[in-house]
Amino acid sequence: MITKTMRAPGSDGTISSDDCAITGAQPAGAQASAGVDTWRRREDCTDLAYKAMAKRIILVRHAQTTANLEHRWQGATDTSFTDLGHEQMRRLRERLADLEPCIVVASDLSRAAGTASAIGFTPELDSRWREPNVGAWEGLTFHEIEDRHPGQLGALLDGEDIALGGGERLSDVAIRVSEAFEDVAGRLEEGESAVVVSHGLALLALVAAVVGTKRPAPIQLMMNTGVTTLSITDHGPQLAGYNDTSHLSDDGPRRSEDTHVVLIRHGETPANIEQRWQGHADWPLTDNGEAQARNLATTLPPLTAIYSSPLQRAHDTALAVGRAQGTSVSVVDALKEIGFGAWENMTRAEIEASDPGAIEQLRGGVDIVRGGNGETFTGVRDRMTDALRAIVAAHPGETVGVVSHGGASRAYLTGVLGVAFEDRNRLRSLGNTAYGRIAYGPRGPRMAAWNAAPHLEAFVARPDATTP
Repeated sequence: MITKTMRAPGSDGTISSDDCAITGAQPAGAQASAGVDTWRRREDCTDLAYKAMAKRIILVRHAQTTANLEHRWQGATDTSFTDLGHEQMRRLRERLADLEPCIVVASDLSRAAGTASAIGFTPELDSRWREPNVGAWEGLTFHEIEDRHPGQLGALLDGEDIALGGGERLSDVAIRVSEAFEDVAGRLEEGESAVVVSHGLALLALVAAVVGTKRPAPIQLMMNTGVTTLSITDHGPQLAGYNDTSHLSDDGPRRSEDTHVVLIRHGETPANIEQRWQGHADWPLTDNGEAQARNLATTLPPLTAIYSSPLQRAHDTALAVGRAQGTSVSVVDALKEIGFGAWENMTRAEIEASDPGAIEQLRGGVDIVRGGNGETFTGVRDRMTDALRAIVAAHPGETVGVVSHGGASRAYLTGVLGVAFEDRNRLRSLGNTAYGRIAYGPRGPRMAAWNAAPHLEAFVARPDATTP
């Protein structure tokens, strides 16, 4: 089971981690592809920009099939790719053209293995990455399941660990994909990358296990050819990004009743470069930060409203987006960064020298008041949650932008996912001008995407960061 890459320096209160070396043996269920020694190949597969940093495992959901198009459940049954599916694979191949993973693994179902081949890789096949066995639900739509098996879908959505159509339970799926994931991680050396091509529910089960979220997982299914990145840090696996679809031209299907929040971190500041903990201190954007904000503005979906933290670095980022979209910016005080009290504008080394006991408490999982008179992580989580709930209530069915900060946005996401403070490092903070998408529906908020940045290099290696 699972044990406990956006540039995000320590300006919003980060503690950098050392890399974690994990070793492992070849999984018994893996099958090497004929003619390709992917198991032992190490030369030319290390991402030099990522060298001496965390291991990285890139998860990809297969391209769209006819069953996906018709909204039918497909477990072990394969259907052909649609024209859109072929276009998705073409775009993803272009996006990953410079990636040289040491290991490529795919589910043995043809829609996953075929996607891996179409995007330029020769995968090992491992049945542990299969979609769940959905039993009697195989090939049925949601409406057909409700008609023929009343109450089962509702029980699943309510968090019951039911056997899907009499087939597998998601808890059992989580165990097998977690074991497969740990086998891949154990074969990587520091700085190396792997690609895994699998399925929507299988990958959702893995991500939920990595994050340690509540059930039912408040996470939206990855889009076809969506990309999720997991890093292996000294804290264990960390969700660095989720459902990044920068290579696609649309945001995918959405329920008409949902309100979507595009949660954005501000652009780069001098304090980011110097790795100072900014908190409520008011730092301007660097020239690069201003360019990030302008470029971000060209890639966002249409926003009916834009809200911002009152701090200059966030407000200036929001204004750049507002100018591009012709939308005014409303300031909400509760969207500001964690208050670090006496620690503000200090580096990590300066804080450790002046208050070593407090830093040890944070490392030990104690959510202390930062800097003596600042804020707690959970306090910021609660005020961010209240602020976004009020924003969503004012914009039913719309897509709105919210510009905030690295620490505050991650604190908020832990609330959405039900992640405890001591497990916060399972989530990577947003990079400068990266964003997440949160979908608010009848059952509450769901993480739809995290750490997307189509205006930045998609797979640039960035230092691991953990927020106190």
